[in-house]
Amino acid sequence: MPLKRTLNLFDAILLVVGNVVGAGIFTTSGLLAKELESPILFIGIWMIGGALTLCGALTYAEMSGMFPRSGGDYLFLKAAYGPWAGFLLGWVSFWIINPGSIAVLSIAVVKYIKGFIDFTDLFNEKIAALGVILFFTLLNYRGIRLSAKIQNLCALGSIAFILIMIAGGLASEKGNWENFNNNELESISFFKLFGSSMIAVIFSYSGWFVTAYIGDEVKRPERNLPLSLFIGTMIVMILYTLLNIVYLYAMPISSLKGVINVGQLVGERLFNSYFARVVSGVIILAIAASINATILAGARIPYAMAEDRLIWMPLKKVHPIYGTPHIGLLFQMGLAYLFIIFETFERLLSYVVFIMLLSSIGSGLAHFVLRRRSPFLPRSYKTWGYPFVPLIFVLSYMWIAGQIVFSNPGTSLLGIAIALSGIPFYFYAVGRKNNAELTK
Repeated sequence: MPLKRTLNLFDAILLVVGNVVGAGIFTTSGLLAKELESPILFIGIWMIGGALTLCGALTYAEMSGMFPRSGGDYLFLKAAYGPWAGFLLGWVSFWIINPGSIAVLSIAVVKYIKGFIDFTDLFNEKIAALGVILFFTLLNYRGIRLSAKIQNLCALGSIAFILIMIAGGLASEKGNWENFNNNELESISFFKLFGSSMIAVIFSYSGWFVTAYIGDEVKRPERNLPLSLFIGTMIVMILYTLLNIVYLYAMPISSLKGVINVGQLVGERLFNSYFARVVSGVIILAIAASINATILAGARIPYAMAEDRLIWMPLKKVHPIYGTPHIGLLFQMGLAYLFIIFETFERLLSYVVFIMLLSSIGSGLAHFVLRRRSPFLPRSYKTWGYPFVPLIFVLSYMWIAGQIVFSNPGTSLLGIAIALSGIPFYFYAVGRKNNAELTK
């Protein structure tokens, strides 16, 4: 039974926005202020990071239009380099990246909920995180339409608050436009601008590719998948840039340096002392949207792999009533539970962050491979500014990956080793698939 196309363009756009906007935009700017003392660079880095992310969105947009099915990077890597490349990415995503991300986000949302409901000890935090995962898994189990409604509510709530904070903040007389002066650029090097600061910004934009993973469930995917990636990324870039203008209007860079809860501090400065709790509530809403989007998209990778008979076949089963890959969702929940119970998710995720970057680089290069190898394959959209746009995307991610290798070579090598551990399982899966075809 195939998945049903029930999501429209509006749903897909909010899925992108909800998956990207998280706690990072309310917490990262204080770290950037330590590195970038010039106001123009403090604001500009969000525009540059957004432009680089937009290059990635435009690159993925063409390929999502070529392969309007569930799977995302799995499909792109498989088409460009062969089934082995898609399998290795799917292997790491299935066992570590997606369930680990769900575990990390669930723990994070519980820590913010503690501001409203006090948990007495770590055990209760874990129980609450398990409950969060169960809640959103059941939502997705009961149908993608229900999941989309919750996603839309969370994403629209986050957007509405950010717009209120932007409009109300800039209209407030408690800020100071003189905070934008003193733009001395002579002391800023290329390596400082595109170093740890840019890495933090790029990760604040992460998750923009989510709709590429749910192509089987989007109406008119050849049109709506590329549009959702482009429009969703543009919305986030505009919101992020304007919100940081509000931060700088409220406080000079010297006062923002090292501040973790920037959103709360700025809210108190421009509005009132109760605004900090409102910011915490919005962060909870934003993280909840990310959890929901990750659970939704994560179960579609094993579905695509099972469709190719490269993983446990029941993972492609679709619920006869709800139309969702229910076994994949339950299996993903079980893995996320294990990460929370045994507290292994943060270490494992640090190992595979490098692999996540490599998969994006591989997909960016796949764009060039497929243009050359399959020039006549139908494309509902062709990347604007080709070849420069995908080249900028690939080179920027290569730069970031190189910096991660330079700073943590051991961790990066372990990440590669985890990915390569899937090779024997790939050959086993291929052998089993060939034997099954011979016995037909």
